[in-house]
Amino acid sequence: MKIAMVFDGLQIGGIERVGADYARILTSAGHDVTIINLRPHLTDLEKEFPSSCHMVHFNYSRKLTPEQYNKAIRMWNWGKYAYPMMATALFPLNLALKIKSRIQIKNQYDLTIAFSGHFNDLTFVADGFVKSKHKLCWLHGALYSYLLLSDGFLNLYRKIKNLVVLVESGQHEVFEYNEYLHLNIHQLYNPSFIAEKQINDKEIQKLKEKYGKYIVMVSRIEAPHKNPYTLIDAFALVLKKHGDLNLVFVGDGPDRTKAMEYARAKGEEVSSHIFFEGAKTNVQDYYSSAFMMVQSSEFEGLPTTIIEALYFHLPIVATDCPTGPREILGNNDFGLLCKVHNATDMAKQINLLIENDKLYNHYKQESSKRTQAFMPETIKSRLLYILNLIMEEYK
Repeated sequence: MKIAMVFDGLQIGGIERVGADYARILTSAGHDVTIINLRPHLTDLEKEFPSSCHMVHFNYSRKLTPEQYNKAIRMWNWGKYAYPMMATALFPLNLALKIKSRIQIKNQYDLTIAFSGHFNDLTFVADGFVKSKHKLCWLHGALYSYLLLSDGFLNLYRKIKNLVVLVESGQHEVFEYNEYLHLNIHQLYNPSFIAEKQINDKEIQKLKEKYGKYIVMVSRIEAPHKNPYTLIDAFALVLKKHGDLNLVFVGDGPDRTKAMEYARAKGEEVSSHIFFEGAKTNVQDYYSSAFMMVQSSEFEGLPTTIIEALYFHLPIVATDCPTGPREILGNNDFGLLCKVHNATDMAKQINLLIENDKLYNHYKQESSKRTQAFMPETIKSRLLYILNLIMEEYK
Protein backbone atom coordinates (compact mmCIF):
# COMPACT_ATOMS: atom_id res chain seq x y z
CA MET A 1 0.00 0.00 0.00
CA LYS A 2 1.23 3.52 -0.83
CA ILE A 3 0.99 5.72 2.25
CA ALA A 4 1.82 9.42 2.65
CA MET A 5 2.45 10.84 6.14
CA VAL A 6 2.12 14.64 6.32
CA PHE A 7 3.94 16.64 9.01
CA ASP A 8 3.96 20.27 10.09
CA GLY A 9 7.74 20.28 10.17
CA LEU A 10 10.29 17.66 11.22
CA GLN A 11 11.68 19.53 14.24
CA ILE A 12 12.75 17.71 17.40
CA GLY A 13 9.52 17.01 19.27
CA GLY A 14 7.35 14.24 20.65
CA ILE A 15 4.91 14.12 17.73
CA GLU A 16 7.70 13.99 15.17
CA ARG A 17 9.58 11.26 17.05
CA VAL A 18 6.43 9.16 17.28
CA GLY A 19 5.83 9.78 13.58
CA ALA A 20 9.25 8.35 12.81
CA ASP A 21 8.36 5.30 14.91
CA TYR A 22 5.14 4.78 12.95
CA ALA A 23 7.05 5.13 9.69
CA ARG A 24 9.32 2.31 10.89
CA ILE A 25 6.30 0.13 11.65
CA LEU A 26 4.68 0.81 8.28
CA THR A 27 7.83 0.16 6.26
CA SER A 28 8.53 -3.02 8.24
CA ALA A 29 5.04 -4.20 7.24
CA GLY A 30 5.97 -3.76 3.56
CA HIS A 31 4.20 -0.46 2.86
CA ASP A 32 5.65 2.19 0.53
CA VAL A 33 5.86 5.31 2.72
CA THR A 34 6.33 8.94 1.68
CA ILE A 35 7.00 11.68 4.25
CA ILE A 36 5.67 15.12 3.29
CA ASN A 37 7.19 17.96 5.33
CA LEU A 38 5.19 21.20 5.13
CA ARG A 39 7.90 23.31 6.77
CA PRO A 40 11.08 22.58 4.78
CA HIS A 41 13.29 24.65 7.07
CA LEU A 42 12.55 22.24 9.95
CA THR A 43 14.41 19.00 9.23
CA ASP A 44 16.21 18.10 12.50
CA LEU A 45 14.46 14.73 12.80
CA GLU A 46 14.55 13.76 9.13
CA LYS A 47 17.40 11.34 9.81
CA GLU A 48 15.24 9.46 12.34
CA PHE A 49 12.92 8.22 9.57
CA PRO A 50 13.71 4.96 7.76
CA SER A 51 15.98 5.47 4.76
CA SER A 52 13.44 3.60 2.62
CA CYS A 53 10.91 6.45 3.09
CA HIS A 54 10.58 8.95 0.25
CA MET A 55 11.07 12.50 1.55
CA VAL A 56 9.14 15.44 0.04
CA HIS A 57 9.42 19.05 1.22
CA PHE A 58 6.54 21.37 0.34
CA ASN A 59 6.10 24.80 1.94
CA TYR A 60 2.56 25.23 3.27
CA SER A 61 2.06 27.59 6.22
CA ARG A 62 -0.68 27.34 8.86
CA LYS A 63 -1.44 31.00 8.07
CA LEU A 64 -2.92 29.93 4.73
CA THR A 65 -5.62 27.76 6.31
CA PRO A 66 -8.99 29.50 6.86
CA GLU A 67 -9.75 27.45 10.00
CA GLN A 68 -6.70 29.04 11.67
CA TYR A 69 -8.78 32.21 12.04
CA ASN A 70 -12.08 30.57 12.85
CA LYS A 71 -12.21 31.32 16.57
CA ALA A 72 -10.66 34.77 16.43
CA ILE A 73 -13.08 36.24 13.94
CA ARG A 74 -16.12 34.57 15.49
CA MET A 75 -15.48 36.30 18.81
CA TRP A 76 -17.37 39.27 17.40
CA ASN A 77 -20.94 39.36 16.14
CA TRP A 78 -19.80 40.09 12.63
CA GLY A 79 -17.46 37.08 12.71
CA LYS A 80 -19.97 34.78 11.04
CA TYR A 81 -19.73 37.04 7.99
CA ALA A 82 -15.97 37.51 8.20
CA TYR A 83 -15.13 33.80 8.22
CA PRO A 84 -16.56 33.08 4.74
CA MET A 85 -14.80 36.22 3.50
CA MET A 86 -11.51 34.96 4.93
CA ALA A 87 -12.00 31.57 3.30
CA THR A 88 -12.85 33.24 -0.02
CA ALA A 89 -9.81 35.54 0.17
CA LEU A 90 -7.46 32.61 0.78
CA PHE A 91 -9.07 30.37 -1.85
CA PRO A 92 -7.06 31.57 -4.92
CA LEU A 93 -3.74 31.11 -3.12
CA ASN A 94 -4.74 27.69 -1.80
CA LEU A 95 -5.90 26.65 -5.27
CA ALA A 96 -2.55 27.70 -6.74
CA LEU A 97 -0.70 25.76 -4.03
CA LYS A 98 -2.91 22.72 -4.59
CA ILE A 99 -2.07 22.75 -8.29
CA LYS A 100 1.63 23.15 -7.46
CA SER A 101 1.41 20.26 -4.98
CA ARG A 102 -0.32 17.98 -7.48
CA ILE A 103 2.47 18.73 -9.99
CA GLN A 104 5.28 18.22 -7.48
CA ILE A 105 3.74 15.19 -5.75
CA LYS A 106 2.46 13.14 -8.68
CA ASN A 107 1.78 9.86 -6.89
CA GLN A 108 -1.70 8.73 -5.96
CA TYR A 109 -1.73 7.23 -2.49
CA ASP A 110 -3.95 4.56 -1.04
CA LEU A 111 -3.90 6.43 2.26
CA THR A 112 -2.75 9.90 3.32
CA ILE A 113 -2.25 10.61 7.03
CA ALA A 114 -2.32 14.08 8.63
CA PHE A 115 0.01 13.11 11.44
CA SER A 116 0.91 16.37 13.20
CA GLY A 117 -2.78 17.25 13.60
CA HIS A 118 -2.19 20.97 12.99
CA PHE A 119 -4.16 23.24 10.70
CA ASN A 120 -1.85 22.97 7.72
CA ASP A 121 -1.33 19.20 7.58
CA LEU A 122 -5.05 18.62 8.27
CA THR A 123 -6.00 21.05 5.48
CA PHE A 124 -3.38 19.57 3.15
CA VAL A 125 -4.98 16.15 3.55
CA ALA A 126 -8.64 17.16 3.95
CA ASP A 127 -8.68 19.40 0.86
CA GLY A 128 -6.86 16.98 -1.40
CA PHE A 129 -3.50 18.66 -1.94
CA VAL A 130 -2.32 15.14 -2.75
CA LYS A 131 -4.33 12.48 -4.56
CA SER A 132 -5.46 9.83 -2.12
CA LYS A 133 -8.15 7.16 -1.96
CA HIS A 134 -8.49 7.33 1.83
CA LYS A 135 -7.64 9.83 4.56
CA LEU A 136 -6.73 9.53 8.23
CA CYS A 137 -5.68 11.99 10.95
CA TRP A 138 -4.17 11.77 14.42
CA LEU A 139 -5.54 13.56 17.48
CA HIS A 140 -2.53 13.90 19.79
CA GLY A 141 -4.24 15.62 22.69
CA ALA A 142 -7.58 16.24 24.33
CA LEU A 143 -10.16 17.40 21.80
CA TYR A 144 -11.20 20.30 24.03
CA SER A 145 -7.65 21.71 23.94
CA TYR A 146 -7.80 21.84 20.14
CA LEU A 147 -11.25 23.39 20.16
CA LEU A 148 -9.97 26.11 22.50
CA LEU A 149 -7.74 27.14 19.62
CA SER A 150 -10.48 26.94 16.99
CA ASP A 151 -13.61 24.97 16.31
CA GLY A 152 -12.32 24.92 12.74
CA PHE A 153 -10.69 21.62 13.66
CA LEU A 154 -14.15 20.02 13.54
CA ASN A 155 -14.56 21.10 9.91
CA LEU A 156 -11.32 19.36 8.99
CA TYR A 157 -12.02 16.19 10.98
CA ARG A 158 -15.38 15.90 9.26
CA LYS A 159 -13.72 16.04 5.83
CA ILE A 160 -11.08 13.45 6.71
CA LYS A 161 -13.59 11.16 8.48
CA ASN A 162 -11.08 8.70 10.04
CA LEU A 163 -9.56 9.75 13.36
CA VAL A 164 -6.99 8.09 15.62
CA VAL A 165 -7.09 9.04 19.31
CA LEU A 166 -4.34 8.04 21.71
CA VAL A 167 -6.15 7.38 24.96
CA GLU A 168 -9.46 5.82 25.96
CA SER A 169 -10.65 9.00 27.67
CA GLY A 170 -9.94 10.87 24.43
CA GLN A 171 -12.05 8.33 22.57
CA HIS A 172 -15.00 8.91 24.91
CA GLU A 173 -14.60 12.67 24.53
CA VAL A 174 -14.74 12.51 20.73
CA PHE A 175 -17.79 10.23 20.87
CA GLU A 176 -19.68 13.11 22.50
CA TYR A 177 -19.17 15.18 19.35
CA ASN A 178 -19.63 12.31 16.95
CA GLU A 179 -23.40 12.58 16.70
CA TYR A 180 -22.94 15.24 14.05
CA LEU A 181 -19.31 14.65 13.01
CA HIS A 182 -19.91 11.02 11.90
CA LEU A 183 -16.26 10.02 12.30
CA ASN A 184 -14.72 6.58 12.36
CA ILE A 185 -12.82 6.70 15.67
CA HIS A 186 -9.91 4.37 16.45
CA GLN A 187 -7.94 4.23 19.70
CA LEU A 188 -4.24 3.46 19.39
CA TYR A 189 -1.35 3.89 21.82
CA ASN A 190 1.95 5.30 20.59
CA PRO A 191 4.79 2.79 20.17
CA SER A 192 8.22 3.39 21.61
CA PHE A 193 11.51 2.25 20.13
CA ILE A 194 13.49 4.07 22.82
CA ALA A 195 14.70 0.77 24.30
CA GLU A 196 16.54 0.05 21.03
CA LYS A 197 18.55 3.27 21.25
CA GLN A 198 22.14 2.71 22.23
CA ILE A 199 23.08 4.35 25.51
CA ASN A 200 26.48 5.96 25.77
CA ASP A 201 28.17 5.01 29.04
CA LYS A 202 30.71 7.81 28.74
CA GLU A 203 27.97 10.39 28.15
CA ILE A 204 25.98 9.03 31.10
CA GLN A 205 29.02 9.35 33.34
CA LYS A 206 29.61 12.92 32.11
CA LEU A 207 26.00 13.86 32.89
CA LYS A 208 26.25 12.36 36.37
CA GLU A 209 29.47 14.25 37.04
CA LYS A 210 28.01 17.49 35.69
CA TYR A 211 24.59 17.40 37.39
CA GLY A 212 24.94 14.88 40.22
CA LYS A 213 21.53 13.82 41.52
CA TYR A 214 19.03 15.46 39.16
CA ILE A 215 15.42 15.62 38.07
CA VAL A 216 14.89 15.67 34.31
CA MET A 217 12.00 17.08 32.30
CA VAL A 218 12.13 16.07 28.62
CA SER A 219 9.71 18.30 26.79
CA ARG A 220 9.11 21.25 24.54
CA ILE A 221 9.36 24.36 26.68
CA GLU A 222 6.01 25.90 25.97
CA ALA A 223 3.33 27.51 28.13
CA PRO A 224 0.63 26.87 29.06
CA HIS A 225 0.75 23.41 27.46
CA LYS A 226 3.92 22.04 29.11
CA ASN A 227 3.85 24.56 31.99
CA PRO A 228 7.54 24.66 33.02
CA TYR A 229 6.82 27.40 35.56
CA THR A 230 4.97 25.12 37.99
CA LEU A 231 7.91 22.71 37.95
CA ILE A 232 10.35 25.56 38.67
CA ASP A 233 8.14 26.69 41.58
CA ALA A 234 7.91 23.13 42.91
CA PHE A 235 11.65 22.60 42.57
CA ALA A 236 12.31 25.77 44.59
CA LEU A 237 10.25 24.24 47.41
CA VAL A 238 12.05 20.88 47.14
CA LEU A 239 15.45 22.58 47.34
CA LYS A 240 14.63 23.83 50.83
CA LYS A 241 14.83 20.21 52.05
CA HIS A 242 17.19 18.70 49.47
CA GLY A 243 19.81 21.28 48.57
CA ASP A 244 22.00 18.87 46.61
CA LEU A 245 19.39 18.31 43.90
CA ASN A 246 19.47 19.76 40.36
CA LEU A 247 16.78 20.22 37.68
CA VAL A 248 17.58 19.72 33.99
CA PHE A 249 15.25 20.69 31.15
CA VAL A 250 15.91 18.77 27.93
CA GLY A 251 14.08 20.36 25.02
CA ASP A 252 13.56 23.62 23.22
CA GLY A 253 10.50 25.70 22.51
CA PRO A 254 9.02 29.19 22.20
CA ASP A 255 9.08 29.84 25.95
CA ARG A 256 12.59 28.63 26.73
CA THR A 257 13.95 32.16 27.26
CA LYS A 258 10.99 33.10 29.47
CA ALA A 259 11.47 29.94 31.55
CA MET A 260 15.17 30.76 32.00
CA GLU A 261 14.27 34.27 33.12
CA TYR A 262 11.64 32.86 35.48
CA ALA A 263 14.26 30.58 37.03
CA ARG A 264 16.74 33.47 37.42
CA ALA A 265 14.03 35.52 39.15
CA LYS A 266 13.97 32.88 41.90
CA GLY A 267 17.42 34.01 42.96
CA GLU A 268 20.89 32.51 42.70
CA GLU A 269 20.19 29.90 45.40
CA VAL A 270 17.56 28.33 43.10
CA SER A 271 18.66 29.26 39.56
CA SER A 272 22.16 27.84 40.10
CA HIS A 273 20.50 24.40 40.36
CA ILE A 274 18.40 24.71 37.15
CA PHE A 275 19.85 23.94 33.72
CA PHE A 276 18.43 24.22 30.20
CA GLU A 277 20.11 21.77 27.84
CA GLY A 278 18.11 22.54 24.69
CA ALA A 279 16.91 19.92 22.21
CA LYS A 280 18.83 16.64 22.29
CA THR A 281 18.64 13.46 20.23
CA ASN A 282 20.29 11.32 22.94
CA VAL A 283 17.46 11.57 25.48
CA GLN A 284 18.12 7.95 26.46
CA ASP A 285 21.35 9.07 28.17
CA TYR A 286 19.45 11.61 30.26
CA TYR A 287 16.86 9.02 31.29
CA SER A 288 19.69 6.66 32.23
CA SER A 289 21.54 9.19 34.39
CA ALA A 290 18.65 11.07 36.04
CA PHE A 291 17.22 10.37 39.50
CA MET A 292 13.59 10.90 38.46
CA MET A 293 11.50 12.47 35.72
CA VAL A 294 8.81 15.12 36.28
CA GLN A 295 6.16 16.11 33.75
CA SER A 296 4.24 19.31 34.50
CA SER A 297 1.77 19.65 31.60
CA GLU A 298 -1.62 21.32 31.92
CA PHE A 299 -2.99 19.08 29.16
CA GLU A 300 -1.61 16.16 27.17
CA GLY A 301 -2.42 13.45 24.69
CA LEU A 302 -0.33 10.37 25.38
CA PRO A 303 2.97 11.81 26.64
CA THR A 304 5.77 9.92 24.92
CA THR A 305 8.35 10.99 27.48
CA ILE A 306 6.51 9.23 30.32
CA ILE A 307 6.51 6.00 28.32
CA GLU A 308 10.21 6.45 27.52
CA ALA A 309 11.08 7.09 31.16
CA LEU A 310 9.34 3.84 32.13
CA TYR A 311 11.56 1.93 29.69
CA PHE A 312 14.58 3.18 31.63
CA HIS A 313 13.01 2.32 35.03
CA LEU A 314 12.94 6.00 35.98
CA PRO A 315 10.46 6.92 38.75
CA ILE A 316 8.00 9.59 37.59
CA VAL A 317 5.94 12.44 39.01
CA ALA A 318 3.36 13.75 36.52
CA THR A 319 0.41 16.11 36.60
CA ASP A 320 -2.99 14.45 36.59
CA CYS A 321 -4.08 16.48 33.57
CA PRO A 322 -7.23 15.57 31.58
CA THR A 323 -5.73 12.91 29.31
CA GLY A 324 -2.58 10.83 29.18
CA PRO A 325 -0.60 10.55 32.43
CA ARG A 326 -3.28 8.72 34.42
CA GLU A 327 -3.87 6.27 31.58
CA ILE A 328 -0.15 5.40 31.58
CA LEU A 329 0.58 5.53 35.31
CA GLY A 330 -2.79 4.29 36.59
CA ASN A 331 -3.94 5.35 40.03
CA ASN A 332 -0.34 5.89 41.22
CA ASP A 333 0.37 2.30 40.17
CA PHE A 334 3.45 3.06 38.03
CA GLY A 335 4.29 6.60 39.12
CA LEU A 336 2.96 9.44 41.24
CA LEU A 337 0.30 11.86 40.03
CA CYS A 338 0.01 15.41 41.33
CA LYS A 339 -2.52 18.19 40.93
CA VAL A 340 -2.33 20.35 37.81
CA HIS A 341 -0.80 23.80 38.25
CA ASN A 342 -0.11 23.11 41.92
CA ALA A 343 3.55 23.53 42.87
CA THR A 344 2.96 22.57 46.50
CA ASP A 345 1.44 19.20 45.62
CA MET A 346 4.10 18.53 42.99
CA ALA A 347 6.84 19.27 45.51
CA LYS A 348 5.14 16.93 48.00
CA GLN A 349 5.23 14.02 45.52
CA ILE A 350 8.84 14.73 44.53
CA ASN A 351 9.88 14.79 48.19
CA LEU A 352 8.03 11.54 48.76
CA LEU A 353 10.11 9.77 46.11
CA ILE A 354 13.33 11.28 47.43
CA GLU A 355 12.66 10.32 51.04
CA ASN A 356 10.97 6.93 50.63
CA ASP A 357 13.50 4.45 49.24
CA LYS A 358 11.00 1.61 49.32
CA LEU A 359 8.51 3.52 47.16
CA TYR A 360 11.26 4.75 44.82
CA ASN A 361 12.52 1.19 44.22
CA HIS A 362 8.95 -0.08 43.85
CA TYR A 363 8.38 2.21 40.87
CA LYS A 364 11.72 1.25 39.34
CA GLN A 365 10.70 -2.42 39.48
CA GLU A 366 7.09 -1.96 38.32
CA SER A 367 7.92 0.16 35.27
CA SER A 368 8.71 -2.78 32.97
CA LYS A 369 5.20 -4.20 33.46
CA ARG A 370 3.58 -1.07 32.02
CA THR A 371 5.81 -0.80 28.97
CA GLN A 372 4.38 -4.03 27.49
CA ALA A 373 1.37 -2.12 26.17
CA PHE A 374 3.62 0.18 24.12
CA MET A 375 5.85 -2.44 22.55
CA PRO A 376 6.23 -1.87 18.77
CA GLU A 377 4.90 -5.33 17.88
CA THR A 378 1.77 -4.76 20.00
CA ILE A 379 1.12 -1.41 18.33
CA LYS A 380 1.91 -2.78 14.88
CA SER A 381 -0.84 -5.42 15.11
CA ARG A 382 -3.39 -2.84 16.20
CA LEU A 383 -2.33 -0.29 13.53
CA LEU A 384 -2.55 -2.82 10.69
CA TYR A 385 -5.99 -3.83 11.92
CA ILE A 386 -7.14 -0.19 11.80
CA LEU A 387 -5.70 0.34 8.32
CA ASN A 388 -7.49 -2.77 7.11
CA LEU A 389 -10.80 -1.45 8.52
CA ILE A 390 -10.33 1.85 6.67
CA MET A 391 -9.51 0.14 3.37
CA GLU A 392 -12.35 -2.37 3.68
CA GLU A 393 -14.96 0.29 4.40
CA TYR A 394 -14.69 1.78 0.92
CA LYS A 395 -14.60 -1.45 -1.07
